[in-house]
Amino acid sequence: MQRIFWLKFSIFNFLIVAFLGVVMRYKILYSLPFVDQKHLQDAHSHFAFYGWITHVLYVLIVNYLSKMNTAIDLKKYDYLIMANLIASFSMLGLFIYGGYFWGSIVASAAALLTSFVFCFFFFRDARKFQEMSKIWFLGGLFFAVISSVGVFGLSYMMSSGNISQNLYLASEYYYLHFQYNGFFIFSCIGLLLFSIREAGAQMTEKQNKWLFWLMFFGCLIGFGLSVLWMKLPMYLFAIIVLATLSQTVGAVLLFRFVKRNWTNLVLKWSPMQRFVLIFTGFAFAVKIALQLGSNIPVISQFAFGFRNVVIAYLHLVLLMCIATFLLNQVLATNYFMVPNKLLTGLKLFLLGIFLNEAILGIMGIFSIKYIAVPFANELLLLFSAVIFTGLLVIFINLKKRGLPANL
Repeated sequence: MQRIFWLKFSIFNFLIVAFLGVVMRYKILYSLPFVDQKHLQDAHSHFAFYGWITHVLYVLIVNYLSKMNTAIDLKKYDYLIMANLIASFSMLGLFIYGGYFWGSIVASAAALLTSFVFCFFFFRDARKFQEMSKIWFLGGLFFAVISSVGVFGLSYMMSSGNISQNLYLASEYYYLHFQYNGFFIFSCIGLLLFSIREAGAQMTEKQNKWLFWLMFFGCLIGFGLSVLWMKLPMYLFAIIVLATLSQTVGAVLLFRFVKRNWTNLVLKWSPMQRFVLIFTGFAFAVKIALQLGSNIPVISQFAFGFRNVVIAYLHLVLLMCIATFLLNQVLATNYFMVPNKLLTGLKLFLLGIFLNEAILGIMGIFSIKYIAVPFANELLLLFSAVIFTGLLVIFINLKKRGLPANL
């Protein structure tokens, strides 16, 4: 029962993230004097990371543990999930109130400390069983821990007022890289491989390790792509290119594995589940292609030189790929009924995300010639409202199935 509650609560948190997105888009066009846009952006990003994505990953990872070894005591994870939620909602209110100050920094530190403890317990409990996806969750949690270096750097600079522009950007990109490409992506791959295994297909241990280490090396060194503007030595640039190629090869291997086992998914998964996998797979493929292309200096300068391009890329990875995949994972647990009204909400959500990403992409391309897209902000407000509406319909119609009480 507890896991079902936490999963539904994660959708509620996603709804809050979507609502904040609507408010931010509204404020760009119309007056909303009692809301500070920068504070709202900070609240939106922190709550999206911890209140929505980290929360749902914690719950899905605990759900995975429950299937691997019923002897593992899961109660401690419930306390950690609650601690993360308390920290997340504290950040939400405190960032809206005052942006970066001692209160919001303390709440951020509490969320980080919770992630350290969660990581420690998972590493300890994971020794009690052997399963292919385990290494992906271990890798993801490792990246979650090391990403904290960037947060501590940002917090120190913001609280002290001693800000170096290069260090500020490097710390921000460091944190984002190891959260997006590390914790989030690795955990999602772990969930995907486990879902495919439940559908009757599985990688060999050798294939799984090859895929993992290709992606791991690519992620660990791939942070360099985010700081190419620092004019790195040629030998470091060569290592970064190799890391990017490593992750590209890993992505191709993953796509080939899914393609080879598509028949199993057709038999076991609903048409909507398969469509969402194609939807998120397309976003992931575009991400890998853009990542590979950013090794070219001209493209890299373009990517980091235009705000619209950065926003489009971040939304592509976080919203179209990771968040959509995790929403699908919640629905695929079979803990909830999936009536037609919920499917309608999911279709609205996917439509809103696609249109939102399309207009952001067009704005990014037009930025090259400094051309403004007509009514772009009005369209973005409309599409963010569509995303929110779709999530609201999903949340309202999310009803649990009749399941054993221990869930």
